Amino acid sequence: MAQTAGVVTTRYERVVEILDRAAAGSDADYGGAGRFWYPLSDLLEARVYGVPMIAPAEKAEEACSCCAPVQNDGPPFPNRGKKSGLVRGLRGEAPFDGTQFPRLPWGGSTVSRDDIDFISDWIDDGLPDPQREISLAAGTLTRATAVESIPAGNVESDTRMWPVFEGSPNEYRYRYGEVKQRMNLDCLLPNQLALLRQAFRETYRLNKWQEDIRSYNNMALIHQNHCQHGWERFLPWHRIYLYEFEQVLQDLCPGVTMPYWDWTMPQYLPDCPEKGNVIPESFKAFLTEASIEYLKNATPKLDPKDAAKISKAMLGKLYTSQSAFFADVKAAIGENGEKFIKGPHRERFIDALLASNSLWYPLRYPAEYIKDSTINQPPFQYHYPTAEDMEQIMSLRTFRDFGGGSLYNDSFGYLDQNPHNTMHIWTGGLNPTPSPDPEFEPSKPGRNRNRGTKVAGRVFHSREDMYSQPDNGDMLSNLTASYDPVFWPIHANIDRLWSEWQQINPHSLPADLDAVLTPWSYTINDTLDMSRFGYEYVKCSFVIPVGLSAPVGRFVSKPIDIPKPARKSFSQVEVRLHRVPQLPRSCFIRVFLNLPDANASTPIDHDRYAGYLGIFGHGACIGGPGHCELPPARAREYDLRPRSHNTPRNHRVNVTKTAKRLLDAGAESLQITLVVIGADYCEDNELLRVDGVSLEFLD
Repeated sequence: MAQTAGVVTTRYERVVEILDRAAAGSDADYGGAGRFWYPLSDLLEARVYGVPMIAPAEKAEEACSCCAPVQNDGPPFPNRGKKSGLVRGLRGEAPFDGTQFPRLPWGGSTVSRDDIDFISDWIDDGLPDPQREISLAAGTLTRATAVESIPAGNVESDTRMWPVFEGSPNEYRYRYGEVKQRMNLDCLLPNQLALLRQAFRETYRLNKWQEDIRSYNNMALIHQNHCQHGWERFLPWHRIYLYEFEQVLQDLCPGVTMPYWDWTMPQYLPDCPEKGNVIPESFKAFLTEASIEYLKNATPKLDPKDAAKISKAMLGKLYTSQSAFFADVKAAIGENGEKFIKGPHRERFIDALLASNSLWYPLRYPAEYIKDSTINQPPFQYHYPTAEDMEQIMSLRTFRDFGGGSLYNDSFGYLDQNPHNTMHIWTGGLNPTPSPDPEFEPSKPGRNRNRGTKVAGRVFHSREDMYSQPDNGDMLSNLTASYDPVFWPIHANIDRLWSEWQQINPHSLPADLDAVLTPWSYTINDTLDMSRFGYEYVKCSFVIPVGLSAPVGRFVSKPIDIPKPARKSFSQVEVRLHRVPQLPRSCFIRVFLNLPDANASTPIDHDRYAGYLGIFGHGACIGGPGHCELPPARAREYDLRPRSHNTPRNHRVNVTKTAKRLLDAGAESLQITLVVIGADYCEDNELLRVDGVSLEFLD
């Protein structure tokens, strides 16, 4: 990212360049924070052994407002840089003066005073986002307020195309009142999936501290000891359980949310599921080139010739379970393949698979039955949930039928029976090659009737446990299911289905709303509105950060590539405008798709016109200095007043009809154009301010 003559580089890219150069050759992990300065969203949240790398923002005393504009040339957050742990660490100030920690970067070279001052000034200026910053050469811009007039040179060109945020949409800096998205597992982009895998790795890593409530095993143990099934608390209890686990993931990896597995999607062939994907591809086992290198240097080693055979035959392939994987290992190596599917060699392969995908779980045998048959082969017929099944369940009208009955009107809810119980059995499966349990002799009648999931004496997620060959997959037992990571996206989909059913049946509620959901203090009533827990369900989401510093003329996004699963089926598509402040004039905002040159003259009967929204103007400020300033994202402590009338608003436009027409015609991407039209029906390029724009696909 080095800045060269004639090349415009953002200030954040310069910060990354400085820190990367200073840390070159260092393998410091900073207590698990890693390369905490990239991406920007990680830097904003980064803590090194409890020391925040970026100090909280404290707004400068301002001498200007929308009502009394006075030039202010100072930084918006003075002294924030020198208070930040990053700057203190680079300067070798306490606690990075050797008394507690060494100077930053650890194991690297000292950063020059000029470069440290550059970083400190950048922090004072509010850490401008690289996708919102024009360039290093842009100079210092006067901070814009809600209804202040803007110099023409500070208005975005209407020819600029805004790029999609490269990180997860949930890494975008959402403000108070904006929920995060739980997305469809099969629509996650590679970087979103990588973040999810990293979050699970972090929870596994905490298993070495048995008392740490954040560890994966401790979170799973909650289900073993407290789970609610078969009656009205099933859905509320699991909504809280998902939320609590998701919060732990976000403690470790900010921005991650729990995706959902929609098992009725076409790739799973619900009418003949054993011939479909069986489970999501992201939860399958696979080898990488790094896996092969590990196996070549492991104990015992994989011979280079055998490694070459494995690479040729198996790299790039996905495996639902151990049995399919080791069958390929044996076939690829050939004559001596038998020795690699048992003993230490088998264990090293399992190690490699666990390292390549933290969502794969060895003790999972989806769709597998006994003696190499599948669970769906005659004489067995598996009741995999189909779209028709889900349609019937969603048509139910009482909570007793849908989610379960109360203590005095007991009944298993249909959603609990199928698909919930069904998917547990489907993903757990039966191990086709179990190691005999000493309690049973294979020759004894009824052995198969006694094939139970073992619980006592196990150390879950230990390598010894992962290497074992039990009779059943852990998802088959209520006591062990939550130790398999596939438990979570299944239950996220159950929660999603409940949320959709709630919208259809808002007055159909569980009976005992004041019941406490142990081991927490939440009541059933607390769970009825999932948005208070800060999430919603969408199929996929694309965020385009813009920023409030200057008006946007005609907004045009870069083309947004839509994943194939989302293109094939969706119920609704929305364009959302995030945090639009009070505008001084009323206007209409027209939305077009795949028409970047749309303008005020483009007719609304154009086949690329997608919809509009109207904004009621604020007018001139009637107060003194500060009256029309944007309020803080969150009220200060003990400020119990209702939210300010100047709070920026969020807007939604349903663009389903136009999006569907374009995608059905073969489009693989969508491009958003926003045209701002004043009350006089002339285009207004100096009016709209918006913090971000997003495109949302909903199931």
